[in-house]
This record gives sequence, C-alpha cells and structure tokens, in this order.
Amino acid sequence: MRNTPRCLAILSLAFTVSAVCLAQAPQAQPTPKDASVSGRVTIGGKAAAGITITASTAASFLDTRTLARTTTDEEGNYRLTGLPAGTVRIVPVAKSLAVGPDAKTKQLGQSVNVAAGESITKVDFALVRGAVVTGRITDAEGNPIIGERVNVARTGDADESPQMGFMSGTRNRTDDRGIYRVYGLSPGKYKVSVGMPPGGPSMSIMGRGTSQYARTFYPNVQDEAKATLLELEESEEIANIDITPGKPASGFAVSGRVVDAESGQPVPSVYIAYSPVKDGDLQMAGMNFTGSQTDASGKFRLDGVKPGRYAAYTMAAGTESSTYSDPVAFEMADSDVSGLEIKVHRGATINGVAVIENNFDPAVAAILKSVVLFAYVAPKGVTAPSFASGKINPDGTFQFSGLAPGKAKINVQGFPTPPKGLTLVRTEVDGLDQPEGIEVTSGAQIKGVRLVFAYGTGIVRGEVKIEGGTLPAGTNLSLILRSPAGDNRRFTRYVEIDSRSRFIVDSIPAGSYELFLQAVGKDQKAVPLFEPVIRPVTVANGSEVQATLVLNLTKKAGDN
Repeated sequence: MRNTPRCLAILSLAFTVSAVCLAQAPQAQPTPKDASVSGRVTIGGKAAAGITITASTAASFLDTRTLARTTTDEEGNYRLTGLPAGTVRIVPVAKSLAVGPDAKTKQLGQSVNVAAGESITKVDFALVRGAVVTGRITDAEGNPIIGERVNVARTGDADESPQMGFMSGTRNRTDDRGIYRVYGLSPGKYKVSVGMPPGGPSMSIMGRGTSQYARTFYPNVQDEAKATLLELEESEEIANIDITPGKPASGFAVSGRVVDAESGQPVPSVYIAYSPVKDGDLQMAGMNFTGSQTDASGKFRLDGVKPGRYAAYTMAAGTESSTYSDPVAFEMADSDVSGLEIKVHRGATINGVAVIENNFDPAVAAILKSVVLFAYVAPKGVTAPSFASGKINPDGTFQFSGLAPGKAKINVQGFPTPPKGLTLVRTEVDGLDQPEGIEVTSGAQIKGVRLVFAYGTGIVRGEVKIEGGTLPAGTNLSLILRSPAGDNRRFTRYVEIDSRSRFIVDSIPAGSYELFLQAVGKDQKAVPLFEPVIRPVTVANGSEVQATLVLNLTKKAGDN
C-alpha cells in the first residue's frame, strides 16, 4: 500500500534495504508434502529453450525468498519442485521479453496458490520480444543530463510517479552521455517523460529519487495532453525520443532554529522535514526528508527548496524521540527564507502490555518478543505527522513516546517480517476497545493499554467461479477474509486470486469469518459492479476449510 504510516514505519530502514536480496534456497530432496509447478514458455508462439524460471515467496515487499529455480528444455517446458504450500510467484527471468498483447496481466510473473503435495500443470507463459524506446536527455545548452530517470508509462496505467531512490534500478536512467534505453516493453501505447510532476514526490529520502527538472513529456511539452503517443509493437525499437526539459530552478535556502516551547532553549540534533501545503484546504501533501539536522545551537538550513507554499517540522528518523513539533508555514517565492522558529513540545507516552488471547503455549507466547510495533498519529490540516516505534519486551510490555495530540493507532511493523500466524486483533485502554485509535492529548502519560493478538494455524482454501458471462475489460476481482460485523476482533486479510482462480489464506486464528468477493473497476472503488458474494467460514487451528465462491454476473449491484 502506499499509505503514509507504512512509509514512515520503514523510514529508519531505508539505508539497509540494499542488503535485502533474492536468496536461492538450498536444494533439498522433495517430500510427499512438497508441491510442483510445471508449464511451457513460448516466444512468439515458438518453444523457448534456456529460459530461467524461478519460484519465490514474499513474506513482505522487502522480504522475498527464492524457493526453486530451473531452466526450460528444448521444447520450452519447465518443472519446479520442492515447493511448500502457500502462494508462490512463478517468474520467467527474461528482462528483454514481455507478455503478449492478449495477456490478462501486464506483468511477467504469475501467482499460483499450491496445496501440500499438489502437482500443478499448464502454468504457461506466452511471451514476445519486448519493444524498446531509446533517446537522449539534454539540458538547454545541449549537455547530457546524467542519471535522470525516464518514465515510459503505458496509456491507461496509473501515473508512474518517481519511486524512492533506494528502490530504483538503472534500467530506465540516463548514462554519462544522457542516453537511455528502456527495453522489455509490452506492445501498447506509451508516453515518455522525465522530471517531477507538480507537487513533487509523495516522499523523498535524503534527496534521492527526486529530479531537479519539471516534468516534461516527449516532444518537450509539460502539458500531458500534448504528449506524443508512441505505439509499440513487439520487437520494435523506437529511437531518437529525445527530451530537453526546461532549465531547473536552483531553489532557495530556508533557515531557522528549533527551540523548546516551554524553556525557549535550542534543541540540537533533531531532523527537519518539510511538506508542500495545498492551496485552499491547508492540507499538507507528501513529505520531503533531506537528512538535515539542527546544530548545537538548534539552527538548521534546507537548500534547494523550489518556489511554493510549505510547512517545516521536526521528525523522528531512526532514533527515539520524546518530542513533537508544531509545523511552521512559509512561502518560497524568489529569494531565501530565514528566521523560521519551530517549537517542540513534550510528546505523549503510551505504556502497555501485549498478550496472545487464549494461549497457554510458552513457545507461542515467546514469539511476541520478535514483534516490532509502531504508533502513528495521522496529521489533520497543517499538522505534522507523528510516529514512534518500539519492541515488545520479554515480559510483554512496550512503550511509545513523543506522540503528538490526536488519534494514535498501533500496528505491527511490516519489516522485519512479523511472525507467521500472529495477528493484532484488538487495542484496549482500561479494558475498553479502541477501534478508532487511542485519544492522545498533549504530553499525556497513557497507561492501561492492552494489545490483544491472536495466533492461529487454520487455512481457508478455495476457488472463484464466474457465471452468467465474462468480466468486462478493466474489471478485477477483490477478495477479503474478514471478521463478521459485531465481532470484537478486527481481522482483515486481503487475498490474492491466482491465474487459476484459486486462493489460499493460511495462519488464521480459530474463529468465525466471512469471505467477501466483489468485482471492481480499475480504480478499485469499493462500490462493486456486480452483486458481491459473502460466504461465512469457521476456522479451527490445524485444519483446512474448502470454499467455492460463485460470482453471478447477471446480478448487478443494487438490483432488487
């Protein structure tokens, strides 16, 4: 998800992500419980020999592990063995290839839900030679722009805004000559652009992943409606797609100091961030984190800030903090801004204990120690985001500090990967459920917080059938396993439906749930296009429930 709490929760880990990589599991002798996946790879309808195929599992988007690897034979056939039960991603490792124009997905890989000992066949890949777009990016004087990211976005796809720098590769960046070459593109219509869209990035870290240029489309226009559409066929290479973005504004400096709101004393060694402020509703949009800190006198300076309206504030980044700040609004026009004063306040503290409900197994209780928690107070209007993280101690206690006033929501941090089977289902204060979060006031010392986890080993497995027609183009299926209305536990798990229309949900705590299936449009709106399907299921630990969901396309949503 692209939500801010998740981004903030991983911020302190931004500089260790490069150590996370695909790791191939050692080869082991298959057991009766191991599954296999086989299929055939073709390129342009002909057998593709020597293509590497991998099977991997992703515990989180930062924790991907390769389970098996093989290559196709002379007939294009492959077989992956020794696979565990669960959701497995099958991917042909062929960056210059692409899926054909008639494929259901534009991604090279397919997700497959496998059962223990199952032998799955006909997971095929009909590939084509990918198209290529190449060109040169230069400044107004004709000099090459080096290391600039080039966006080649399919028409109709979500806008491909720049990613954070530590997640970006070199495939679509310019070299020392300003030349780029983007390959492995599926047939279709594309727009090519460089630079930042209006409003800048949703989040930049240490200045990475950003561009000093305004977004410019080929052929040198900033209005997307005037961009040239490139229609690419398989194996086609379109050259000389050159772009000269406007001369970058160097930006200006913002300086000031951070002081304690009560004593007026300078606050050293705190990080400064700033966010654009939207006109009209005074809402902050996104965040720029430059890595700048205050000096011993509490002074700070931010360079390269482009014209616009902003708010500056302090933030915790990889360190414990007991304070939060008021954001200070400023407007950058055509000169430096100085004299900002950011005031910090003593933040609220939350103390509590984490427990696993209905658990009498010491081994299960011990896994709580590996859980990393984060608390997040969402900003309202021109207020700064506030978050804190913390581990669960051996005795089950935890603490957050430095939180701003508002509704604090506590959740499990996604990296390192949380223990399998453990789900946070309820947050209590003095025995009362807090479904909307914990009310935090300025400097409060909140005690009596209880986080209730559930542990389970149940499994729900099934398939989706469609009757009464076929799904319209651009329509997707959305499946959720959730607690029923009125349940005092909050359990929601988004479920992936694979290419065979199968699904599996594992590590479910014992209890009553419902499967909720609906058809949604490209924008993933909650309003279904057809009458949704709701199927109650009861799960027990160590057992598996089978479920078949039938979506009838003759029943429109809202029909009587």
